[in-house]
Amino acid sequence: MKSTAKKLAVCAAALCLLACGTAVSAAAASPVSGLALSGVAMPWDQDVPAESIEAGSYTANMLLGSSQQLSPVVRPRNSTDSVVFISDDTSILTVSNSGVVQAVGVGTTRITAAAGNQICAYTIVVSMDSSMIVTEMDLSLSSNTIYVGNSVSAQLQVRPTSASNYATVTLTSSNEKVATVNNFGRVTGIAPGTATITATCGSVTATTNVTVMSIPNSGTGTGTTSAGSSNSGQVVTVNPSYVVLKPGATRTLTASVKPSSASQKFTYKSANSNIATVSPSGVITAVGTGATSITVSNGTASALVTVIVNRSAASSSDNSSDSSSTEPDNDTPIEIDPVVQTIQDSEDNEIVFTQAEVPTVTGDILNALRTTGKTLCVVGDGYTMQIAGSGVKSTTSELDTMLILTESDQGIEFELDKGKALPCSVRIDLDVSTYTRLYLYNAVSNKWQYLNSYTDGIITADTAGRYLLTNQNLKFANINWTFFIAGGVVVVLIGIAYVVLKKRYWFW
Repeated sequence: MKSTAKKLAVCAAALCLLACGTAVSAAAASPVSGLALSGVAMPWDQDVPAESIEAGSYTANMLLGSSQQLSPVVRPRNSTDSVVFISDDTSILTVSNSGVVQAVGVGTTRITAAAGNQICAYTIVVSMDSSMIVTEMDLSLSSNTIYVGNSVSAQLQVRPTSASNYATVTLTSSNEKVATVNNFGRVTGIAPGTATITATCGSVTATTNVTVMSIPNSGTGTGTTSAGSSNSGQVVTVNPSYVVLKPGATRTLTASVKPSSASQKFTYKSANSNIATVSPSGVITAVGTGATSITVSNGTASALVTVIVNRSAASSSDNSSDSSSTEPDNDTPIEIDPVVQTIQDSEDNEIVFTQAEVPTVTGDILNALRTTGKTLCVVGDGYTMQIAGSGVKSTTSELDTMLILTESDQGIEFELDKGKALPCSVRIDLDVSTYTRLYLYNAVSNKWQYLNSYTDGIITADTAGRYLLTNQNLKFANINWTFFIAGGVVVVLIGIAYVVLKKRYWFW
């Protein structure tokens, strides 16, 4: 009976105190000031400062990309001081408010945990395993020969392939007065000459050469001589001195040398047989698109012939040495692109076409925009593309106007100009504006690279490639706080129940 009575007394006391707590809360919320019990202090309302804090167990060595939860031990256990975490170097380690550490860079740094006036430190080393370290690289260009003002794209392969997600690659040019390169691998010709493009990742490097050529004027002319020509007094003349061909077409060169007493036997050599080959008799065959040169030499003097191969080239090929076959027929009317005609004739500064009408912005269209200073607006499915004539830098390349907006788990993706080099900056107005971040896929590092915030549905791009619109921060993983909040609520409820059922004296 005594035991039962004691239990009933404890329960009654607990219920009474809970009722008092409810009354205090109601009184605090009541507009009647006479009911306020501000003089009553409950045990859980008192501040309990931290007397010490210890690091607890943690992993001092982390792999890049991994995470761990820090759990410092604060005494006394009922301390009301919250724990604050600070990273000395956020480029190596980041830490959330709840103590979740992310390894984002290689190196050693310290995380400090503070509770009131008490602190403790975690020294953590971040490293990579063998699958994350680049041991070899291969660097190549879509074409090793370009004209001034044109661009090509660099392609990089790393080994092992698993290291591509962790590699930090820098690209440099040996002569930026000849060619420049940006972080996305876009190589642009500045002036005639040769430059070496170098990719560096730690101690591993890879190189490739690019030759920049000046754009030749139209018409045929005399071949140039080598430096040895003036010393020997011999001058090699080649007709024509430049050739424009479609892939698969041919053109025969005719060479001669002065004085006539010099050797009239010539050798022919292509600088890039992937673009054009040349036979021992001087027949050029176009192989792939791009630009290269043919060296014509009699062993003493030499001359260069420029060869341009593109799919839209006017027919300038034949199977004989008769150069007159390449001359245009003056009686044949020249057809003008209707888009070019509209740009030239329109009195408006903005000319609007549908994407079906202008699937490709050709060099002629770009030239018309640049000379008139007008803006072309191409309306597609879910977007409008604007090309301003004032921003056109090159008229020898083309621009694909098709954008396919594809939904993914991260947001919306699309590819601009199918990864080619843009001849100008492009403004894209999208119908969707619910996203906040814009990323561009970096083919060199195989990562999404953050560009800027995305507002008003407008994108201004000067680099071709894959773009992503998203609301996610792709650099760090998002943390779900629901578990931590629910756990905290459970701990608080358990503490209250313990005090109510076990403590006999409330106000000591």
